[in-house]
Amino acid sequence: MFQKYNLILLTLLVLGTIKGASAQTQAFPPHWFKGLQNQELEILLYSPNGFKSLPTCKADNIEAEASFATNHDYVYLKVNLENFEGNSFKIDCGKTKIEYQLKEPKTKPAGLNPSDAIYLISPDRFVNADPKNDYVKGMNEKKYGREYPFGRHGGDLAGIISKLDYIQDLGFTATWSCPLLTNNEFKESYHGYAITDHYNIDPRFGSNTLFATYVDASHARGMKVIMDVVYNHFGSQHLLHLNPPDSNFFHFDMKKIRSNFRAVNLMDPHVSAADKKQFSNGWFDDHMPDVNQQDPHMAAFLIQNSLWWILEYGLDAFRIDTYAYPDQKFMAELGARIKAEVPNFFLFGEIWVHMPEIQSYFAGDNRYNPYHSHLDAVTDFQFKYAVKESVDQHQGWTSGVAKLYYRLAADYLYKNPENLVTFVDNHDEARIFGELHEDLSKLKVTLGILYTMRGIPSTYYGTEILMKETENHGVIREDFPGGFAGDSLDKFTAQGRTASENEAFDYIKTLLNWRKSSEAITEGSFTHFVPADDVYVYARISASDTVLVLVNTNQNDSRMVDLKRFEEVWPQGTEAINVLSQNAFSGNSIELPKMSISILQKKK
Repeated sequence: MFQKYNLILLTLLVLGTIKGASAQTQAFPPHWFKGLQNQELEILLYSPNGFKSLPTCKADNIEAEASFATNHDYVYLKVNLENFEGNSFKIDCGKTKIEYQLKEPKTKPAGLNPSDAIYLISPDRFVNADPKNDYVKGMNEKKYGREYPFGRHGGDLAGIISKLDYIQDLGFTATWSCPLLTNNEFKESYHGYAITDHYNIDPRFGSNTLFATYVDASHARGMKVIMDVVYNHFGSQHLLHLNPPDSNFFHFDMKKIRSNFRAVNLMDPHVSAADKKQFSNGWFDDHMPDVNQQDPHMAAFLIQNSLWWILEYGLDAFRIDTYAYPDQKFMAELGARIKAEVPNFFLFGEIWVHMPEIQSYFAGDNRYNPYHSHLDAVTDFQFKYAVKESVDQHQGWTSGVAKLYYRLAADYLYKNPENLVTFVDNHDEARIFGELHEDLSKLKVTLGILYTMRGIPSTYYGTEILMKETENHGVIREDFPGGFAGDSLDKFTAQGRTASENEAFDYIKTLLNWRKSSEAITEGSFTHFVPADDVYVYARISASDTVLVLVNTNQNDSRMVDLKRFEEVWPQGTEAINVLSQNAFSGNSIELPKMSISILQKKK
């Protein structure tokens, strides 16, 4: 019970719109917005003292209808804002009196496109710029300190803001942070995916006001902001789980059954009903209750919360965690509602699977999926797996670099493959440099492919300084040296980095800043050729720009490549600049050193 009221007090810090005798009454959403396409709003009213009888709610010239939740601590208040033009309206629900605010929305997101490059951050492990928020009274986590791999280390929003220049200088155009909302869990609260308050930034990261500063500071630089959102599960200490409005809000009957994590269950024509239920309704973890999005009131809560963050702060995109696990009809409705209000907003879902036919099922207009997801893209795990195999194995008929060729040939499954979010590691996967046995040549080839391939590339923080941990989530989400008081080295500076780290840093910076200016990379078509003898060649072509990329994945020997084979995209004698060396090139053949990538840009 103490935890429940602790959470209430944290939430009340930012509300301030509730007046009258019942001072602790909360409203979700805490305020709303003017001029939306959908004028209907369901406000969830919560009183820790309970509503003794169903209030007769009245509003200023607004149609309002109140109904009890099963739990009489809650009332659902439906209002219709059609034709209402004021900035606020009074709601009188007996002892509860609300001055409910309506604000102007921020509705000009830039969205994402293939010219973008994303920098992914685990905020607790990046930079601690405000040690005063490391320990917040009333939070349940007890493991504070960098000696705890799964504890909180102190990174925060102020730290991200302080390094926006650094991130932009590297060539990134967008930041994606793992969830920043409150995670008042007893364990592993650092990662952010067990949300316990949907309307507040975790106080150990900062505040809603600081979040607005982060978004505005990014936009002032021309950078975009991606918010990581979670619909499949809550944290166990969430008010709506500790004291649910209705037993139907969560799949309580599946509490002791974890998901089988088999997304294929959703499209398998032979699937058993039990397997399908376990995938969708089983809990993701023992402290992450599985949400029932089929409940209309829970659905309203989630959709309105999503719109609230977009319209309140002017975000550019959502990365949707565990996209396949929630009810897919709900996810389609969510996408439709967001697109109706903010058409340019970019939605991409995490689809962590192992086959392109499963991944593509969720990516928009798949004819076999009964629900139009309204997603702009999904995360391209198939690309990630294939690139690693390409540089780590000799070519076979379908293995080695041929795996990448086949995975890209499967792009016919997607309406817009150029929007797929590509990556080589992330916050859930082993660090790519470690996976590649700390071989810098392999890393350069891997990143060279990532930054010249179709798609929107995402890079995990610390790749530029050769972070290499592979063991578990606690250590792959490493602290950035120089981001914390007492660090002996500051790897945000060239002086603090080793020669190899500066080589990787400069390589990424060169490629990312070059790709911004290459129309072929950011807008062009993609043509590739069947790999031969460990060599893979592809072209990016636009009306005014042509880039030829040649990759030798052999770890022991160089390759002499005759360019005549590629005449349809690269006529013999084409004059070009080698992007990485800046040397001129105009030959009819090219020697590729062992494990290397050459990027040739046609002279204009």
